[in-house]
Amino acid sequence: MLANVVVSTLIVCIPSTIVSIIIGVPIGYVLKIKRFKGRKFVLRLVYTLSGLPPVLAGLLVYIILSRRGPLGFLDILFTKWAMVIAQVILIVPIVVLYTLSGLKNVQLVLDNLDYLNVEGKKRYFALIKEYSKELVYATILGLSRSISEVGAVLIVGGNIEGETRILTTAIIYEITKGEFSRALLLGMVLLIISFSFNTILQILQGDIVD
Repeated sequence: MLANVVVSTLIVCIPSTIVSIIIGVPIGYVLKIKRFKGRKFVLRLVYTLSGLPPVLAGLLVYIILSRRGPLGFLDILFTKWAMVIAQVILIVPIVVLYTLSGLKNVQLVLDNLDYLNVEGKKRYFALIKEYSKELVYATILGLSRSISEVGAVLIVGGNIEGETRILTTAIIYEITKGEFSRALLLGMVLLIISFSFNTILQILQGDIVD
């Protein structure tokens, strides 16, 4: 059971984080360097969504994916796909905000790239290299948010044993049964996984914690 729950947790959390980085970093980059009409409104929206209660995110995804919802034809409610979607909704605003704060002196970097006539894909690769540590931070934040989330995934996943039960929902399940020792064990496994991911990511980029 434990192995299955751990695998399910990784299957949900890793894609959620990757998709959130792919969506959130470009949005944060555009909001950082572009000045356009409605930018302040978008920023307020992102700040608001960063505090979106997980149960509300789960409810919205549930309604959209339910049989009578606009995307009900996909028939993915109570699957890992639905859990990934709910988590992406919660993680993207966090990644956007961190990208905004992490791109320090980005205009100076862009000016230097202009001076060196670096364009196209090379320009983006140079930016990724310049801000690689910030990218790692954003990944850690997203992954930590994903692994610890419980409200939204419980609603859209249904906590189905062998299918959509992950560590956080398994902890809730064990608590409702009064199996507090098993719930604590699952919590420890959750912390170990989170610690391992953080350590690996930091080693990949050097120790980013002074």
